[in-house]
Amino acid sequence: MTGITMKVVGVIGGAKRDGNTYKLVKAALDGALEAGHTTVTWRLMDVYIGHLGHFADEILPPIDDFEKMQPDLESMGALVLGSPIWYGHVDTRTFNFINRTYVYNRSYSEENAKKWPNAKAVNILTYETEDEHTYDHILEWYNHIWDWYGMKESIGLVAAGTTKKPVAEQKELIERAKEIGRNL
Repeated sequence: MTGITMKVVGVIGGAKRDGNTYKLVKAALDGALEAGHTTVTWRLMDVYIGHLGHFADEILPPIDDFEKMQPDLESMGALVLGSPIWYGHVDTRTFNFINRTYVYNRSYSEENAKKWPNAKAVNILTYETEDEHTYDHILEWYNHIWDWYGMKESIGLVAAGTTKKPVAEQKELIERAKEIGRNL
């Protein structure tokens, strides 16, 4: 145990309850638990996250389940965000989640911006393509977003080729996810 405990929030995109993305996020959260941290898991398939609206140059957050997640997000020491890649980018649920974090942007609200913690980020991507660098630009995109929010560290973890070799068969990758969780 590290001696300093924190809340680690896992957010899982995609539509498979026990899929590759879930398995890697869970492994990272298991590692965090082993290190003495507390964990909270949000499956985006179980909550409704709507689209930001615009009216007369005003951004309007939808009425959705994002506010249920906000207390965990505002008190986290680390975020473990997992997403499958669909059609060349993160899945729609994850994309909507990222967009909804805009309420913590200084451009939206200085008061809300102060609520977003200077936390660590773990960005997990799972996809069918076998080249583990195919979606490095997505990890860079995450890094820019989290940097924008002042998050102090952003770690990427990729599971490539998951159609031929599912995460459950990649013991070293699962152990790497646990190690990331232990070292938060």
